[in-house]
Amino acid sequence: MTNFEDNDEGKQANNFAKYTGIAFQMLATIGLFTFIGYKIDEHSGNTKSIYTAMLGLLGVIISLYMVIRSLTKNKQD
Repeated sequence: MTNFEDNDEGKQANNFAKYTGIAFQMLATIGLFTFIGYKIDEHSGNTKSIYTAMLGLLGVIISLYMVIRSLTKNKQD
């Protein structure tokens, strides 16, 4: 193997780790907001899961914002 091929494999591994970390960050953000909404619905005795749905959607929006911000920040570097 040449030095160029070693560098390419290292870059692929680095990209894999970066994007896997982003996916777990999205999952944690959405899960946390959904869980908080679930607990609010449970505490207030709602028959419909309105807070779960609203906070779950808010979690999706926030996680997408964080991903876009992260990707554009890395592109500028």
